[in-house]
Amino acid sequence: MDIQVETSGNRRIVRIKDKITFEHCAMLQGHLDAVLEEGVREVIVDFSGVPFMDSSGVGEILRLFKLVKERSGEVILLNPNQKLRNLFAMYRFEKFMKIRDSMEAAP
Repeated sequence: MDIQVETSGNRRIVRIKDKITFEHCAMLQGHLDAVLEEGVREVIVDFSGVPFMDSSGVGEILRLFKLVKERSGEVILLNPNQKLRNLFAMYRFEKFMKIRDSMEAAP
C-alpha cells in the first residue's frame, strides 16, 4: 500500500493507492495519526487509487471522522469509485461526511 500525505494550506490530503483491508489498516492508522498530530482540522482522503475497501477500512474512516469531529473539523472523501460509493451509501457516510468527485468540488 502506498500512502502519500500532501499539505494544502491548513488541510491535509491523504492519497491512498491499493486496496484497504485488515492487513493495511495499521499502516493507514499510522499515517492518519501522524496527520492528526499536526493539529489539522480538515482531512481529505483521496480514494482514486483504491479499488476495494473492507469493513476494517470503514472502521478506520469512522475513527478518523470521530477524531476530526472532536476538534470541530471535517473529513472529505474524494474520488471514490462506484463500488466505494455503494459502500459509503450503505454506511450512510454522506449524512456526516462530504463525498466529492474532484478537488474542485471540495470546499
